[in-house]
Amino acid sequence: MKTTLLAVLALLLAGCAATPDTPKPEDAFRFGGISMPASGKVLETKYDRGIDSRYQVVLTLPAEDVPKLLEASDFAPGVMNDDRMVDGRRVVRKVTVEGTTVRLELFTT
Repeated sequence: MKTTLLAVLALLLAGCAATPDTPKPEDAFRFGGISMPASGKVLETKYDRGIDSRYQVVLTLPAEDVPKLLEASDFAPGVMNDDRMVDGRRVVRKVTVEGTTVRLELFTT
């Protein structure tokens, strides 16, 4: 009994130590209804999930292409934060621009 309990505990701890697959930028873009211009380059993508799901994407994009990203992703003119229905779920989308670095935060509520 003691050996079985230790074996189960070891399996549980091994499962907790496993790292999740690296999130793909394409999944984040699809999740948030984002259309990335060809000139953009993804630097980092993070994903976490609890009650809600959240993607964080950092990319580099020429400043003149930021309006293209916003327009192609159906943001209202002059708006960089919104929420919208994407594939049946409400997704909050926040865009922050610092020079050529663009940060996207996409999460459900």
